[in-house]
Amino acid sequence: MPSTLLDEHNHLVQNSAFAARVRTAFTRVAREVLQEDPATPGHPLRVSLARTVLNPGDFSAPGLAPVIAADPGVSSAAAAGSVEGQPDSAQAAVTDEQILTAVRDAWNLTAGVAPEFPTP
Repeated sequence: MPSTLLDEHNHLVQNSAFAARVRTAFTRVAREVLQEDPATPGHPLRVSLARTVLNPGDFSAPGLAPVIAADPGVSSAAAAGSVEGQPDSAQAAVTDEQILTAVRDAWNLTAGVAPEFPTP
């Protein structure tokens, strides 16, 4: 059951099905970003990441799977659904919607957009 960093790595990051699902989610969100209002905070960096995602280099690399595996919701779902002796069970326990939400939540961080803090 993934609960440690090493477990997240072994059960999610190195899982080819999980990496493929994350890649697909990043592609879907990249298409959304290219359609967003140019006034969106961080838009140039967000679009730059979208273009990079849509023109990947190595499809065999884990890509951005580690970013999504570290998401608390994804990690918790994987841990709860992991079954000893069933190596695909952890990634299968994570829903597509959980992955898409994690990708959307991580987009600015991944693109290098500085977080906005409330003005005092």
